[in-house]
Amino acid sequence: MKNILYLIIGFILLIPDSAYSQADTVVQFVDATDLGNVLSKKKSTKKQKSGVPEKGKLILFVVPVIGSNPSLGAFYGVGGTGAMYLGSPENTSISSLGSSLLITTKNQFVASIKGTVMTPENGWEMLVDLKYSFFSESTFGLGSDYNQPIQESWSWGGVETAGIGGAQPMTFNQVRTHITALKAVSNNVYTGIGYHLDYHYGIKDLTLDLEAPNPVITSHYAYSVQEGFEPGFYTTSGLSFNLVFDSRDHTVSPYNGSFLQFTYRNNPTFLGSTKDSHQLYLESRLYKSLSKTRLRHLIGLWGIAQIQTKGSLPYLDLPASSYDMRNRIGRGYVAGRFRGPAWVTLETEYRFPITANGLLGGVLFASGTTTSRDAIDNPSLGIDEPKLSLFKAIRPAAGFGARVMLNRSGRLNLTMDMAFGQNGSKGFYFAVGETF
Repeated sequence: MKNILYLIIGFILLIPDSAYSQADTVVQFVDATDLGNVLSKKKSTKKQKSGVPEKGKLILFVVPVIGSNPSLGAFYGVGGTGAMYLGSPENTSISSLGSSLLITTKNQFVASIKGTVMTPENGWEMLVDLKYSFFSESTFGLGSDYNQPIQESWSWGGVETAGIGGAQPMTFNQVRTHITALKAVSNNVYTGIGYHLDYHYGIKDLTLDLEAPNPVITSHYAYSVQEGFEPGFYTTSGLSFNLVFDSRDHTVSPYNGSFLQFTYRNNPTFLGSTKDSHQLYLESRLYKSLSKTRLRHLIGLWGIAQIQTKGSLPYLDLPASSYDMRNRIGRGYVAGRFRGPAWVTLETEYRFPITANGLLGGVLFASGTTTSRDAIDNPSLGIDEPKLSLFKAIRPAAGFGARVMLNRSGRLNLTMDMAFGQNGSKGFYFAVGETF
């Protein structure tokens, strides 16, 4: 716990003073052009040419999703991002929601809606994370060490595109509902409550074989048996208390300010949880512009710490890499690669404009991830995994990327990142909106 206290103090001390007000950065600083202006042959109005944001105007982008891999077969779908100022841009941050719909030739399906809603004058901040899927995902045991040797592979947009030796593929149905309502109580400070539901059912361990002469036991099965969970289905349902400091000048692509969230979540059985548990969640996003004239030239820092403080969580609900709201932190490894009762990822990014008109930009980034593991000692299953403390094994990653400004009023960028982890792990990430 001492390391966790140091982490909390570090997040607080790193909050930078913002040198610019929201009106300065949202209204006065607008890039000269965007992809829409470049491609459009229609004449723009004077207001459209200025790029100044407008209250109530919907900014919408839809992109196709197409690909193929052994787990999913061919997959295809659509992803979209919508953004709007619900109040005056001078005193209201932009609201944004991202959604996706994915179907595969192996009868798998994913639908999700995620984003942030800001009411006029930032009176309320709403965090939304909704998901329904019947899907497959490989898991890799607990901890961030090399207790289970795994040959890493390639990830395309967060989807595994090659088999990983040592991976433990699973299929399951999932219902996820996370909604948090935060009321402004003073300048940049919000407090509120949230409801969180994670329900997994129809869970199948594809490599589990209890009838073989030498039984094949997966980490999911061994953990579930030890902790008293039915391996085929389980629920985590609870309420959270939240305290947020948010001084960002923008919720989609900040140039200055910070976002600091403290969440304590209780998952009692009387709300539907399979077992009682308590969780602590800390998130910090810090942005510091390096230029007063080119605010997109900046340093960003993102950190998440999630700790199971009491009770027991189901295996698929344990803290894990890329399990943030938009599944983006920890680029360079497949989602869920590192899992355990405590998980911390720190990521830093250097963002810079490439062209003077703001159409093209670039990023360089690096991250480190660590997870813990409780000892699993079950002679009847032939499992003997040692305890691993948080911060004892840290897995680094780094990469670079390009940005194309899709809409300068909403600061919506097309993001394309190439990331590299250890042991040959790598990934390409394609999305609308900055990573954090």
